[in-house]
Amino acid sequence: MSDDSTGGSTGEYVTRRRVVAGTATGLAASFAGCIGGGGDGGDGGDGTDGGSGTDSGDGGTPTMTDNAMEALHGWTGGDGAAAVGKLVDMWEQQHPDIEHDIKPIGGDANENLNATVARRLANRNPPDAFASWPGKTMQQYGGRLMSVSDVWEDAGYTDTMHPKAAEACRLNDAYRAVPLGSHRLNNLFYNVSVLEEAGVDPESLTSYDAFISALDKVKNNTDAIPMTMTTRGSWANLQYFVEFFLGTEGADAYDAFINGNGDKQAVVRALKKTKNVIENYSNEDKSSISFPEANDKLIAGNAAFFTMGNWAYGMYRNTEDFKFNEDWGWVPFPGTGDMYVWHLDSFLFPRDGNAPRKAKIFAEFLGQKDVQVEFNNLKGSIPLRTDVDGSKLTEFLSLNVDDLNNLEKFPPTLAHGLAGTSDQLSACKDAIASNFMGPYKPKATADELMKVF
Repeated sequence: MSDDSTGGSTGEYVTRRRVVAGTATGLAASFAGCIGGGGDGGDGGDGTDGGSGTDSGDGGTPTMTDNAMEALHGWTGGDGAAAVGKLVDMWEQQHPDIEHDIKPIGGDANENLNATVARRLANRNPPDAFASWPGKTMQQYGGRLMSVSDVWEDAGYTDTMHPKAAEACRLNDAYRAVPLGSHRLNNLFYNVSVLEEAGVDPESLTSYDAFISALDKVKNNTDAIPMTMTTRGSWANLQYFVEFFLGTEGADAYDAFINGNGDKQAVVRALKKTKNVIENYSNEDKSSISFPEANDKLIAGNAAFFTMGNWAYGMYRNTEDFKFNEDWGWVPFPGTGDMYVWHLDSFLFPRDGNAPRKAKIFAEFLGQKDVQVEFNNLKGSIPLRTDVDGSKLTEFLSLNVDDLNNLEKFPPTLAHGLAGTSDQLSACKDAIASNFMGPYKPKATADELMKVF
């Protein structure tokens, strides 16, 4: 039976489940051959299949448990919901005999999802997979993740995934995650009509000074807000700070900062520049609105600029008569033209799940070329495979793929988990919440941020 439903006005995608009686022995045998498996032999210390959910072999014939494969994610509305809906459709088409429970856990910046996963892991009742950011933030899960290195090797992902994504998915000498898509963080979106009215050439926006000059022109020559922003969550202000830091102090200074060798005065300078834009060029309701509400102001022609991860692009794509290069445009955030500020969505795979072999089938599925293209086209993100035909993506995403595959500077996002551990990210958000949410105190904020690293 299937249960197809949506979450009304929120657009939440409620999991679509397919339950088929019996075991999928033929599929299990096929997959076991793919990953070089016979029956599972326990953990062996590397986090492979083990624990109460182990699929056991009988005389060398691999089987699977009867349990549904449970995968948790945080895509509960809008483009995320549409993208994960497509993901589920493709999974069911490929694996109609595997019962699944792929479901959303909503909340800002994955906070509710992360809390649910942490609780489930602590209670020794882990899901079989969950969406998360890899990189340093993955360290919080330590030995609780199983290895999916066999999937990477046998599916050829070690050769076809972007090297930066592959590196971020490794922990303790094994792959523990499969990357699904990347959002670029250093985006400056703009409304074409507003910039034309203000007399601003977007191609001139290559430095902080040029950006301030453009904001002044919008302020003096139009009725539009120069920079639409949300400051309702500390993550947003942390993200803004990183963009100004990278654009004015450079990638090397940022790398030194997140690795414990930062220059406090560089941090202060970047915070002062961030403060200037927030206080003097942004919307008055910024502290009470969400990022989609802030983005709506650009779409409506009431604001000139918006900086955000390229998930914001999904709103432009889904707005009628709002076309790329005609109604809206994009340039790298001023000063970051040689950078791809690195964000990564992936699925992680806990040990001791109830359906570990099905989880590995899911891991292999997530890395497939068509799956990555279809998911990311809807999500407004970028496939991590280097062999994707750019013509299968929208024009804006294809431009970002070119940069992903050709730029050499990939500073990792701090606000979204790649640049720091979970404890460091939490401490950075606390520093922003205490000192940089209004009133804005650059020196006090810098003191706290320097302590984090």
